[in-house]
Amino acid sequence: MPLHRRFGRFLLVARMVITIYCGYKVRQIHGRVTGGSRRRDFYDRQHHRAARHIRDTAVRLEGLIVKACQFIGSRADVLPPEFIEVLAEMQDRVPPKPFTLIRPWIENQLGRRLEEAFAEVEENSIAAASLAQVHRGRLHDGSVVAIKVQYPGIERVIATDLANFSFFVNLLARIERSFDFRILLEEVRTLIPLELDFENEAANARRFAANFAGVANVRFPTPIAELTCRTVMTMDYFEAIKITDLAGLERLGIDKHDVAALLTDTYIRQILVHGFFHGDPHPGNLLIQKGPDGPVLVILDLGMAKEFTPQLRLGLIRLTAAIIARDAVAIGAAFRDLGFKTRTGSDDTFVTLGELFLGQAIRSGKAYADMAMVDRINDELMAALRANPIVRASSDLLLVMRVMGLLSGLGKTLDSKVDPMAVMLPFLGLPAGP
Repeated sequence: MPLHRRFGRFLLVARMVITIYCGYKVRQIHGRVTGGSRRRDFYDRQHHRAARHIRDTAVRLEGLIVKACQFIGSRADVLPPEFIEVLAEMQDRVPPKPFTLIRPWIENQLGRRLEEAFAEVEENSIAAASLAQVHRGRLHDGSVVAIKVQYPGIERVIATDLANFSFFVNLLARIERSFDFRILLEEVRTLIPLELDFENEAANARRFAANFAGVANVRFPTPIAELTCRTVMTMDYFEAIKITDLAGLERLGIDKHDVAALLTDTYIRQILVHGFFHGDPHPGNLLIQKGPDGPVLVILDLGMAKEFTPQLRLGLIRLTAAIIARDAVAIGAAFRDLGFKTRTGSDDTFVTLGELFLGQAIRSGKAYADMAMVDRINDELMAALRANPIVRASSDLLLVMRVMGLLSGLGKTLDSKVDPMAVMLPFLGLPAGP
């Protein structure tokens, strides 16, 4: 990427960060002076303004910031509704690239003319996301397919964005010790390359399909090997609606609570039975069809998948048992065994993190986080991190936490009645109650 474009992206991210940071700081000071911060709606306008600024910057820059918007827009359980309302637009409505750019790129990557590979390809994309867009097509045998095409040059864009985000994350960690996201940044560095390799995604799709063979209500796209490479993936096409389309579910006569139960069971089985799980369950990647016996879950975008080793599963069992027992020493030991380390080595930060990760779900018996409880625990966690920050973390467990967080957000949207821990505990070999 030319130097002037890299610098331009840096300036746009800088403007976004500074504008949002200053907006909240001014609001915070004003609230302290006037006492307005005690009002529940005090920050609503600033939330909406910040979300629009993030969205507008993402639309302009594309790349990694769109991925961040998709994650933020899925967290209806812990984020203000203003963020969800604005950023949920980025889950599957990113402005697509023109077909005049996409067509020669497909031909170059597959090494053949488009007419040789496909009988037909629709020029208008049916979905566009952070790294790629999807076109509907038809093979010469009449089969309808989805053609996922990575954006030309996206790897260079991602590298630039990671450098920019790294600068601001490190700067923010020095200015505001409560907002140290360096561990999360390292996790992004690890996971993004997995999503940029469609041959890896095709292999994941085949493995997921094998794991769920014989399960009629969970489906994954089947890749077509001869029309798939590192940057282009051709797979079967699904006619379905987004999991958060509540009006669409109602029109089809699908109970949203059944959808929530199916979703929870599917992901817990991936993690604790199959030992191989999808790490990106945001609404743009989860579709629902009406099946003969209830909803059918279709899971897309399988590049971000992770092996859940027996050692990690055993570590999670020990951690869960310690959190249920509220045993601070055992919680600290379990986190350390899983690869976590704090600056002082004491257990206080781990205890608060464990409460946020699992404890509040166990004790509330709800499928999604309670906002008041999360706010309280978050405040406690921020205080603990200031006093005793985490300096090393397990990337595997961080991804599990991310998945649990996304599922919690979806649980709130679907008004889930499932107690996820009640479903999980039998798989862990633990008693079903604290």
